Amino acid sequence: MKLSQEMRNAADRVVSAHSPQIGDALNQFIGRFVGWPFKIASGFVRDRDGNRTEVFASVVFTEPGGSPEVATDGFPADTVAVVVDACEELDLEKLGAAYKRIMVAKRLKKTPALDLGGVPSTTVTLGIILGLRSAVPLESLATELERLNAENRDQEWADMVVVGQTGAIQYAAQFPGEGISGDYLPPVEGAVKNIIPPVYVIIILRPTGEYTLNRMMAFIIPHLAIFSPGAKLPPLVEVLEGVSQYAVTFSGYQYNQRGELKPVPEQFYNDRYLAPLPVRVEDHQGNLLSTVRFVPWQDGGVITLRGGLPLERLLAFLGPEALKRGGVVNRPDAQISYALPITEADFAKMLAGIQSQSSMIVRPDQTNWVVQKVGDEGSQSPFMARLLIGVLHLRDAVFADKATRDKFDKAYELASSSLLSARSIVKDVAKMWSTHARKVAAGEVARLKGRTIEIDESIDTELRDGVENFLNVATRALKQGMQAVANELQTNIGFLFQKQAAFDCGIAVLEKTDPDLAQYVRKTRDWSERLLGRRNAVEHEGWSLPAVKYVEKDGRVDAIEPLIDGQPMSQFVATILDRVACFVEEVTAHCLQRHLPAEITITELPITQREKQVPERFKITVTNGGLPVWRIKFHESLFEET
Repeated sequence: MKLSQEMRNAADRVVSAHSPQIGDALNQFIGRFVGWPFKIASGFVRDRDGNRTEVFASVVFTEPGGSPEVATDGFPADTVAVVVDACEELDLEKLGAAYKRIMVAKRLKKTPALDLGGVPSTTVTLGIILGLRSAVPLESLATELERLNAENRDQEWADMVVVGQTGAIQYAAQFPGEGISGDYLPPVEGAVKNIIPPVYVIIILRPTGEYTLNRMMAFIIPHLAIFSPGAKLPPLVEVLEGVSQYAVTFSGYQYNQRGELKPVPEQFYNDRYLAPLPVRVEDHQGNLLSTVRFVPWQDGGVITLRGGLPLERLLAFLGPEALKRGGVVNRPDAQISYALPITEADFAKMLAGIQSQSSMIVRPDQTNWVVQKVGDEGSQSPFMARLLIGVLHLRDAVFADKATRDKFDKAYELASSSLLSARSIVKDVAKMWSTHARKVAAGEVARLKGRTIEIDESIDTELRDGVENFLNVATRALKQGMQAVANELQTNIGFLFQKQAAFDCGIAVLEKTDPDLAQYVRKTRDWSERLLGRRNAVEHEGWSLPAVKYVEKDGRVDAIEPLIDGQPMSQFVATILDRVACFVEEVTAHCLQRHLPAEITITELPITQREKQVPERFKITVTNGGLPVWRIKFHESLFEET
């Protein structure tokens, strides 16, 4: 039997245990896979000053002198590598209590790590919170973990939260410009005092299901390997064989110049930060040697380099003060400086020094970026946040490679850009009509002369053009755009735009594979036919918007708004726009949802819980043990009320 499967099977006894037996079951589980010099038992931890913890379900320790009696007097802090606080069902209150118990364990005084001649070593106590089940979703636990972290020093944070056969919450490392690199183990005491690593430390949710204790062991094992080099431990790759590698990013931290982990400032989140173009470093013949870029980092900055030049050579131009904390992390495709006490102005001075004091030439990157304004709103607008930012976040979870992502983007751009144009037209038409109606009622452009109504201003042509343009672009968003999006996601909705017999056949086929979408499309037909019918009437029957009518009422002139299908023109276009917007968002989200890995899915955030800066409606969640799974369902609520 493979080791990962053996470990998964052994975990069954742990997750089926009841409170009095959890410690014994957990200790036997860990002890089965962890060998010399480690022992595992329940008990408390004490330091040389007499400080002690409460009893933990599991303590992983090195046995001093082979003494079997150590547990009766508590485990000396210097010998303890891991503590696990376990309960049968985890909730927010129990999470907070376990977090505090782990804080006490991490505060105990320990002898500094020995210098093993370049061999990594640590004395840090790893703190894990285990619940066999959870009364709340993983996201709720992660939110509470984030709150607790904000109140405490990062050296005292709990390192991992594990929920039975559901998943784990832990920290991962991510370098600038890259994806997740791997699990993040707590650094040795004092390691970040003078050297600040250029790494994002992010809270992630791991939807590992029945392999969750494998994931816990895969976190413990590397820590034990550096706590006691040469320890008898199983190969990590075998522990993780067949274990899901998917992770849902929750939030992120960076080290500041004091070596403290602090939340990444919101303005530097990917969805709201446009990084400056890199700077080219060339030889005198114009050949590219490397590109360098400044990355803001808490109270300092990071410099990244891509190309053949050694970054250390360029950092010398920052001056001796900055280089006191200098150093470079070599990544597969880049070199990244440590987080330095520098600003963008210091980076500019460095470039000037390279230009004036070396044989290299510094030039701005000549890449032509087009930053185009698509509206008068920013990310705080629900329309922009949901249809542009939100959908693309879902897309990122589905398409890992650029080629397939670009194909989806091309299709979605047709739908979204057409929808934005339709929205702009609706605003213009509504403003045109309301302004004209007000001016008529106020007597500015209309008057009564006896029984004759005189009008000085006509908007008939502008209204007709606006309505016809709206019908065209709204149809393009719905018919051409959304057909293309659905096709890219292997879903056929073309029958929605065909005659009734073909529609009925298409619905029957779709119901067999996707009944939720079939029901949604069936209801969509009620309003889509109004749009398509009116657009076809313009193109094939010569229909145009009726002229504005004017009537005398109570001694003044009133303008009567033209009707479309018995509905005032401005209401008709606003209603259709709202329906198309809902359709674009919901059908795209649903089709993307069907392409997500089984471990993750989409949840819908209540309006009151959406972030004010970017009020996205949907987010990725873990399928098992996460927030409620969203299912597409037709509604008549307005876009901004959903």
